Amino acid sequence: MKTELKKLPKSQIELTIEVPYEEMNHCLEETAEALSKTSPLAGFRPGKAPYEMLKQRFGEMKILEAALDHVVGHTFYDAVKKHNLETVGQPQINVEKMAPGNPLIYKAVVALLPKIKMANWRSLKIKRQTKNIGEKEVDEVVQNLRQMQAKENPVDRPSQKSDKVMIDMEIFLDKVPVDGGQAKGHAVYLNENYYIPGLPEKLLDLKKGDTREFSLSFPTEHYQKHLAGKLADFKITVKDVFERILPELTDELAKNVGQKDLAELRQTVINNMKLEAEQKEEQRVEIELIENLVKQSEFDELPDSLVINEKQKMFAELKAGLTERGISFEDYLKNLKKTEADMANDFEKNAIERAKTALLMRELAKEEKITATTEEHDKEIKRIRELYKENPNLEDRLNAPEINAYIDNMLVNRKIIEMMKKEIVS
Repeated sequence: MKTELKKLPKSQIELTIEVPYEEMNHCLEETAEALSKTSPLAGFRPGKAPYEMLKQRFGEMKILEAALDHVVGHTFYDAVKKHNLETVGQPQINVEKMAPGNPLIYKAVVALLPKIKMANWRSLKIKRQTKNIGEKEVDEVVQNLRQMQAKENPVDRPSQKSDKVMIDMEIFLDKVPVDGGQAKGHAVYLNENYYIPGLPEKLLDLKKGDTREFSLSFPTEHYQKHLAGKLADFKITVKDVFERILPELTDELAKNVGQKDLAELRQTVINNMKLEAEQKEEQRVEIELIENLVKQSEFDELPDSLVINEKQKMFAELKAGLTERGISFEDYLKNLKKTEADMANDFEKNAIERAKTALLMRELAKEEKITATTEEHDKEIKRIRELYKENPNLEDRLNAPEINAYIDNMLVNRKIIEMMKKEIVS
């Protein structure tokens, strides 16, 4: 086998590979045998016909075409090993010559692992921040628990600040109905503030059957970009008004939520808030750690394939999140008034940072000799099985090589992060 190597921009190389025909014989015979199993020759058991007869039956060119992926798979990685290359991603293959009795000649363009000058991560210093839980914050959580335990009774009177109203709603922009801006039987809690600013106030002093029309501006940071910052017209019809009666702040309330008394309830709230704050702080520390490491390290120009791969992962994560919320990807793009290409452009910066992070993690794993053990892998598999036991396709997914590689990579990254935190975070 002959090979020639040519360097290309963006950490890519082009390998020209020439495979003598005689070196392909074994692959050709295996391929012909596989073909004969699905289309056996008369007088021979499937897969047992002589190769020369199989060539006559199927044609040598057809066998060669069917064997191509197998031949390329073997010879490409032999060439990579010969030149001592560290490649990433799949190669782009272009066959230049393929004919029975002749050498196979093809070109393979593949990205190389970019060179990294990693910062001295042990010199990074990061401090944890402690959050104090105040009485006011505890009071707010306890009040929310009261809200969750409230009894709701329909009333025939104008709505008040503490009420819940059920409404039918229509939203218009320039007198045109907004796509997705119609809702029937929509609940609005008039003392909550997570609606469009001003909406609860507009629903005060309304009785069942009342209709009110008004205008409100959507926040500039609204998730529906076509509505962000826009002045819209609303038409609201009240279907029902409910008086919400909150339970008294007593030990009985605490017992209803699984606590012995009010004192224990407040302590549980404090403990949960501290735990949540600690978890958030650990996330912040990890993000800061990685960001600083990426920022202070130097990278060769990244291959396009690495960035594209990260974008694909980001799309997959986005679509999975939307599916969980019952939103189609198409509707999401429609609401944003963006195309998939626009989203890919939006992902560009984060994709580059993610690719750099992955490269650093790989380098650190090699440098610190960090691997995932079989025991750790099996434990994670067991955890996933328990977590997603209702998924009918789970076992097929867990048997996939790429999933197992992903799990090992995740375990290694987790070990690296914990090692770094132990040494440089105070």
